Amino acid sequence: MRPGPAPPEQRVPRGAAGAVAAGAGTALLLALGVASGTPQGYAVPAPVASGGGLVAAGAGLVAGEDPVAVTPSEEDDRRNREATEASETPGPSGPSRPVDCGAAASSPVSDGSLGGLVLSVAGLLCGPLGPAGGLPPTTLEAQEPERLYALVTREQAVRPLRYAPDDLAPLPGGLYEAREEVVAQVAALLDEARDAGHDYLAVTSGFRDHDTQAGTHEDWVRRLGAERADQVSAQPGHSEHQLGLAVDVTGECGGFDCFGDSDDGRWVAAHAHRFGFIVRYPEDGEEVTGYAYEPWHLRYVGPRAAWAMHLRGEAYWEDFAPVALEAATAEP
Repeated sequence: MRPGPAPPEQRVPRGAAGAVAAGAGTALLLALGVASGTPQGYAVPAPVASGGGLVAAGAGLVAGEDPVAVTPSEEDDRRNREATEASETPGPSGPSRPVDCGAAASSPVSDGSLGGLVLSVAGLLCGPLGPAGGLPPTTLEAQEPERLYALVTREQAVRPLRYAPDDLAPLPGGLYEAREEVVAQVAALLDEARDAGHDYLAVTSGFRDHDTQAGTHEDWVRRLGAERADQVSAQPGHSEHQLGLAVDVTGECGGFDCFGDSDDGRWVAAHAHRFGFIVRYPEDGEEVTGYAYEPWHLRYVGPRAAWAMHLRGEAYWEDFAPVALEAATAEP
């Protein structure tokens, strides 16, 4: 949603945000490699590990890196090595073998030395989240899936209506707040954006409580009229910003109308999923979402759901929120 007014005062930081971790083992690399449209060596997102511990990066997958450029000869050699290793491993572990989803369902994920995890490729491919289901869960993914995967729309309100998270922390820049895990992931996204030359990418809005959203919506009604205001601004109680899981960003172009076509906007659209975010209101999606295209509005859904949507080419949270919740509730 379009940003509202800045809060009247800045709050004192409540301590360091959760640690940012890379994560995944060799089986995830293989699974991502066979997923449709996924470049080999694509960077694994940086989930915030439960308890703040870091999960070691494995198999050359490092959070914060762009997709790895691999020459054809190197790619062929790597695939040959993986095929050889897969042929020597019992069970369905390679893309050329049939996937036994029944057997995969009973195969637990075990700890290992490489990448911190040894994952069942068959289990990953059969699960609701596909390969992304093998990523180590973040604190919110593990402890609050119903809140993290909440679907808030023009018709479906935040529950309870005046909900406010109790772990708000300052977002980069200090003017806005979000949930602690979101703050850590926004910081990681902005750090990488700067490394990629997007120095002006910045946060312009974060958490807004019920009453602040009411004032924001009334302001848009005065500017645009009620009908158009409802297309660009949520009614109070119907804004994702109230969850503390949404942020608005802008870049060098200095506005919102220009953001989607800017270099900054295109970079965000291409990389947001790596940090657990989706562009919540896609272009030409108004009939599904109820809102106009907002390339600046990022909704945090966690790395596993964001990556799964990316791998599946799924644009709409309306369609994927039930899938993510199913995956969470199905896990032991």
